[in-house]
Amino acid sequence: MQKKFLLFAVFIVSFFLYATLRAESITIAAGAGYKRPIMEIAEKFERKTGNHVDAIFGHMQQIISQSRMTGQIAVLFGEKSFFEQSGINFVSYYPLGQGKLVLAWRKGLALKKISDIGSSAVTRVAMPDDRKAVYGKAAAEYLQKSGLAGHLGSKLLIVATVPQVSSYLQTGEIDAGFINVTDAIGIQENIGGYLPAEQSLYTPIFIEAGVVSGFEKQSVVRSFLKFMQDKDCIAILRHYGL
Repeated sequence: MQKKFLLFAVFIVSFFLYATLRAESITIAAGAGYKRPIMEIAEKFERKTGNHVDAIFGHMQQIISQSRMTGQIAVLFGEKSFFEQSGINFVSYYPLGQGKLVLAWRKGLALKKISDIGSSAVTRVAMPDDRKAVYGKAAAEYLQKSGLAGHLGSKLLIVATVPQVSSYLQTGEIDAGFINVTDAIGIQENIGGYLPAEQSLYTPIFIEAGVVSGFEKQSVVRSFLKFMQDKDCIAILRHYGL
């Protein structure tokens, strides 16, 4: 009996060791405003395949710089125009959906239209850095074309990323802020609400997965890209407004 138990224990250890040795890792990076859906997809992929996903998030300039410096990131998620100007050689792109700019506001405040940010009830409005973050660029375009830019003055606060704006909204440190609809959906229970910005007033935002040259033949990368086309993954993206 003891011998059988020992053999069984050896079998179990060997099985898990074999599975561990077979498991592969992939490093991905995404704009910070897409952390929630990308992490949900990564966790599903890990559970289904046993492979490991290392995920990095930040504004677009950060993740592009990390990709160039480390040479370890296989797939980047973000706005395609940033990738095309990055100097990184991408072998293929996989469209995920169109990003949308929204104005969100803190609990305790009720805005009927985006132009209400010019009223005395709103004292601080935040947006991501337009030089580094795609939704900062979109917000800057929207404010300029809508004519609202001149009404904000010292009210306007520039931060690095979408999640920073979202964090300030949830803590009530700002009254309103420009973020993407994906992040707004993720924090909607902790804010007062949000409104979509008129899409004709900012450059269309196409969110794609870019595969970095040299990684396309790795089995774990091919497996991950195939998994991204699974109906459950598509449902996650649609849930978050993509």
